[in-house]
Amino acid sequence: MDTVDRVLVKPRVHKIVVKELAVRILDRRWTSGMALPTEPELCEELNVSRSALREAIKVLGSKGLLTTRPRVGTVIQPTENWNLLDEDLLRWSMDLAPSPQLVLSLIEARQAIEPAAARLAASRASARDIDPIERAFDEMSRYKAEQDFEAFNNADIAFHTALLRASGNVVFHQLANMIGTALAYSFRVTMERAREPGASLPNHGEVIERIRARDAEGAFASMSRLLNIAVVDLGLGSGSFGTRFTDSAISQEPT
Repeated sequence: MDTVDRVLVKPRVHKIVVKELAVRILDRRWTSGMALPTEPELCEELNVSRSALREAIKVLGSKGLLTTRPRVGTVIQPTENWNLLDEDLLRWSMDLAPSPQLVLSLIEARQAIEPAAARLAASRASARDIDPIERAFDEMSRYKAEQDFEAFNNADIAFHTALLRASGNVVFHQLANMIGTALAYSFRVTMERAREPGASLPNHGEVIERIRARDAEGAFASMSRLLNIAVVDLGLGSGSFGTRFTDSAISQEPT
């Protein structure tokens, strides 16, 4: 291996190649069923070695974006095969125009999971489990007063992940380990469209009160109301975002 190859397989170069290929797929520059350009073409265009390119393709294959077929080459997988909750894919997606379909799906998933987690937290959580939720709420209150909504979002993510952990459900606990990036993605859109950023703060406080009171059904209902605010802020019920979701789903997905 010559000097150039030794440089090109460094970790930083590997990450750059993986991201560049992924972004082209996520941004629909390369679409489902399409074969990637040949190895020599991609190596020349990206100025990388074959080993670096092959390793990048292997990584994206593990994330469901690509598959290699004999006599065909490397082909882009259908969207339904993508691991859309993969932290890398979500982070790269945030650099692009937000996908209405993905944002809506994330909120629908949260509507199914988080009220159930709040109900369990009210039944099971110890004072030690509740403490991180309360700390996150205090930070949200402070950052709202300071009008620092980026910090507010980070504290909001901490609130929701701490609540999932407080549920005592091992599956929800695992979800908390990877939901932060998903929440950041959806928060990016909801904060841009929110009529009053931080307006949901009292609803977060209500969730904590119900958990403290060991009111399982009240915690479930409070969390459901909290998530409904995000739906309203996105205009999913009657606004333009819902229309754009439909249009985008039609235009982006192959028939």
